[in-house]
Amino acid sequence: MWKWLQKSKSVKKELFSFKDEPLTGLSIVLLIILDIFILTNIGIGIEGETNKAPKTYQYYPSTCVKHFKEVKTSYKDFYSYNSYIKLHNRSSLCNKLEAKINIFKTTDLFKKNLKQIKSLEEKLQKNNTRLTQIRNKYNTRLFEQIAKMPNNKLLNEIKIEYDTLIEDNKKVQKELDSITKVESLDGFNEYKKFVQSNKELFFKEKEDYRFWQPFKEYGYMLLFILPLILFFGFFYLRSKKKQLKGEKYNPIVKIITTHISFILILPVIWYSLTLIYHVIPKTLLKQIIEFLVSIGLLSILNYLSIALVVLFFGGLIYFIQKRTARLKQERIAKKDYKKLISFSVCFECEHKIDYTKDFCPYCGVKLNELCTNCNEKTTIHLPFCSTCGTKKES
Repeated sequence: MWKWLQKSKSVKKELFSFKDEPLTGLSIVLLIILDIFILTNIGIGIEGETNKAPKTYQYYPSTCVKHFKEVKTSYKDFYSYNSYIKLHNRSSLCNKLEAKINIFKTTDLFKKNLKQIKSLEEKLQKNNTRLTQIRNKYNTRLFEQIAKMPNNKLLNEIKIEYDTLIEDNKKVQKELDSITKVESLDGFNEYKKFVQSNKELFFKEKEDYRFWQPFKEYGYMLLFILPLILFFGFFYLRSKKKQLKGEKYNPIVKIITTHISFILILPVIWYSLTLIYHVIPKTLLKQIIEFLVSIGLLSILNYLSIALVVLFFGGLIYFIQKRTARLKQERIAKKDYKKLISFSVCFECEHKIDYTKDFCPYCGVKLNELCTNCNEKTTIHLPFCSTCGTKKES
């Protein structure tokens, strides 16, 4: 893990150095603007290509799916069936279904009935809203009793309005019931037979398309990305080869092609991971869950998830502590003890101290030891004894 982090430093050097010299702040800003522009246009290009393999919800719109789930008999269900999605971006069964629906949906009788239904339902809704307001404001039973008493003109008027709305709703409902049913329209039976005979095929095709759609999407993405990767990758590798050989090369070409190549690889990595997840973990996890449910041991998944989380965090803590210990050792090994002692600075905590004392007053580290030759006091970490000049044993 940490070796990978060390390698990332060389990647940073490739992206932000000009002939092994760090780029200036202005140059980095200009490069970031260029990166954003390239990334945006690559995103637009990939979206345009991958749209050739529409998502499952686009290829099988919900307005189409609901008809294959159940034969519809409401005018509104057919009115909401629209063809805003291009025909080539939609299942052939959905297109055929639309053709069947249009046989009766485009007739004058259907349009007339639909318009009448909308008008009556709006009236019904308006009446119900007013009835709700009256019910919320008055206790209905008490309201009826008071309205019968003399000198209650206002309440009497409201009672009349209330009764009128109730009667009006009954008339509206009768009108709605009297409208020709969708089932009676010419062409409905063909629609019904088509749905019933193709229902099983529709959902089988939909499931197959759901599985293969990511593969198609991945293919279209590669068709767009690969030519660009090969083009800019060629110029990057040529510049890098000249750099390694010590030959003259254009550092600007190398920097720009490095950035573009790096940006081009990102969508490939993302789509590859998405495809791998779609094929392996997602499908595998579904099969495992179905198997555990069938044998009544779904709780095993809880044990597995706990174990995986413990292993992940345990491993993370282990690597962090291991790295911290290694960095500490490296820091100790790299310390210039001679320089620290010459400046009368503690070689452990680096505070200003007096080396005539035996211990650091800040961190308590031992400062002096006895010379093995003259048995006099001499400073630790210095190569020679300050009294007899004998070289210390390492």
